[in-house]
Amino acid sequence: MNAQTRVDVEQVLGQMPVGGYRIAVFALAVLLAMLDGIDNVTLGLVAPALSAELRIPKTDLASVFTATLVGLTVGAMVFGPAGDKWGRRPATLACTAFFGIFTLAIHYAQGLNMLILFRFLAGIGIGGLLPNICALVSEYSPNKHRQTGVLVVSGGIAAGAMLGGILASFIEPAFGWRSLFMVAGGVTIVALVVAIVLLPESIRFLIARNPAHPDVHRLLKRVSPVADMPQNARWIVSERPTAGTFRELFAGGMAVTTIVLWVSYILILSTMYLLFQWLPTLAREFGFSPAMATYASTVFNLGGMVGSIVLGPMAARWGVYRVSAINFLVIIPGMIALASSRDMQMLLLFSSFVTGWTIMGGLGVINALTTDAYPTASRSTGLGWASGVGRLGSSFSPSFIGWLMVSGGWAAHDILMLPIVPATILTIAVVTVGMLNRKQATNVSGIAATHI
Repeated sequence: MNAQTRVDVEQVLGQMPVGGYRIAVFALAVLLAMLDGIDNVTLGLVAPALSAELRIPKTDLASVFTATLVGLTVGAMVFGPAGDKWGRRPATLACTAFFGIFTLAIHYAQGLNMLILFRFLAGIGIGGLLPNICALVSEYSPNKHRQTGVLVVSGGIAAGAMLGGILASFIEPAFGWRSLFMVAGGVTIVALVVAIVLLPESIRFLIARNPAHPDVHRLLKRVSPVADMPQNARWIVSERPTAGTFRELFAGGMAVTTIVLWVSYILILSTMYLLFQWLPTLAREFGFSPAMATYASTVFNLGGMVGSIVLGPMAARWGVYRVSAINFLVIIPGMIALASSRDMQMLLLFSSFVTGWTIMGGLGVINALTTDAYPTASRSTGLGWASGVGRLGSSFSPSFIGWLMVSGGWAAHDILMLPIVPATILTIAVVTVGMLNRKQATNVSGIAATHI
């Protein structure tokens, strides 16, 4: 076998057992996603104590939340393409460093301006991390397990949000709100050190950059030490060849897919932020106690974590597009039940779990669909821009809901019925993306062969 022998890495990875090395890569990605989730919720959890100590009016804290959201958008749009240009590993490490260092820095914040700056910079890291770890996990997974891997990573964010609530309930009363950021930031820095030592580069990314890259053989041997692989192989990835630029998101028949995915992110994130920020308030409007309202929010996160984990195997067995469409349709009865739960605690908790499963799990599904939609060279760019546009487009959702309640006179029941419309559109969007991807796949082999 000579240096021109071509070997499809997707076939090789698909034939190898998942094994301990790939499980370790997935576990590290889930850990980083959990820390991302913790950082996402810490500020909201300690906002009352922070506001009181620093004498910042609660209305002014809106600027801190806005700065976080702007940072999330910037991070997704900057570090997503950076992952395609310089690699998943350096982009992931940079993002982890950003949100670890600047979450830790909030421990030392002395006023509103410092909070705005630190949350903006932490938000850049939080926003840029998910596109890169989703791409990395997708590219280390056998094709049949790609959706499962991405969904489990997405579920790590929900698990982190739950863990953040538990940590806050123990740490803040005993040690104060600053200690929560010390713990969250400190653990993230420790995770960064672990990632520097253990996190590999994507094999598919290396091949897309250089089919004869020397690290490919070494990494494949780590995946399966007993596999018989030629050291002089010219590795290929059977995908539509791209330049890995923003323009590629609209080239080669991808324009409609990209736009549909962007709309899907806006809709699912708007719905998720609605329940993230307003579910406890709306539950109290229904007459439930503050403790029960908090339980409902916790159960919502639990449903998101379970849904993200379970939807992956379901998608692998019955097809990601079929499972996704059914998942989004189930949002409708879930929201109707939640909107009808007045004075019924069990219905409140059950419907919170179902909506968490379908909405937060649905975000994981859209992450999985997006990783499938784009080839290796533009995968992080596609994920980053879709996530960034989604966050930007959904940023008005909490304020809009507040306006409907205050100026429009909408009751909790009316607010909770709103997600029925995006759920319907999301179902149509999933079917559309599935049709477009199947059409695109019919041309992949022939187009890739002409560029080898």
